[in-house]
Amino acid sequence: MPFYKCISLAGTLAQAQKEEIVSEITRIHCDATGGLPRFVQIQFEEVKPGDIFQSAKPSRAVRLHARIRASRDSDTKYRMLRAYTDLIIRVARVPVDEVMVAFIESPFENVMEAGVRLPAPGDEKAWLERSGDQVARNEQ
Repeated sequence: MPFYKCISLAGTLAQAQKEEIVSEITRIHCDATGGLPRFVQIQFEEVKPGDIFQSAKPSRAVRLHARIRASRDSDTKYRMLRAYTDLIIRVARVPVDEVMVAFIESPFENVMEAGVRLPAPGDEKAWLERSGDQVARNEQ
């Protein structure tokens, strides 16, 4: 379920940088939450100069918005926010004041993927054991 959208100015991120961001977002998310890599989705959106503003001025800001399942504890979310911020600073080579990372939380009951309702956070392993056959069929 986690769906990450990285918004940046066109030309800010080369393909290799995007691939590094994808790899690291997946690792950070799964390490922090116990979630399954198969469900981590990441989309890049490039916008033209003049489409991102901060303090009423054009900006080179990079934004990472993440839709995640609700119920993660505050410390886990803070560690993830910090890790994603550090990742964007390092890979995109932008100053911290041009990075914004935000979580939008959805109750797990409101999410269906591959035709299967997702589990509550922390219940992924048992869920996969129960629904593995259906998930596998949907992937074919």
